[in-house]
Amino acid sequence: MEEREKLNLNIVINYMLGERFLEISEPTNIQITTNISIMRLTPISDGLEFSFIFTANYNPAIANIIIKGLIRISGSKEELEEIRKNYEKKKAIPAQILQSVANASFIEGVIIAKSLNIPPPIPLPMIAQSSEEGRSSSYIA
Repeated sequence: MEEREKLNLNIVINYMLGERFLEISEPTNIQITTNISIMRLTPISDGLEFSFIFTANYNPAIANIIIKGLIRISGSKEELEEIRKNYEKKKAIPAQILQSVANASFIEGVIIAKSLNIPPPIPLPMIAQSSEEGRSSSYIA
């Protein structure tokens, strides 16, 4: 069985915007919608380059976060050609690449949210309330 060459990914963030519109004075039910859009594919000398936009929108409209960047991919010519064809045909990219973009975007989004004193754009683990008071005080999240 032939082993596939690994893809090399380099994510470059070239734009970040975080705006807080309202001060949160009391706990409220805030919904955060996140989206990652892959915008365009550009062949480069040693691989492929995609541009992306990550957005986090808050409801009620207390804030928003926008992160833009590039994903540079290098690897074997066969794999790069397969990625290019799939993107041109179905606008799909491999899960490994999308996951890398999501990881980088969410990390930067959390840093921006902390700076703006708003909830992070990722769901926090919920700790279930115990019905018995004397139970263990350790938690698994």
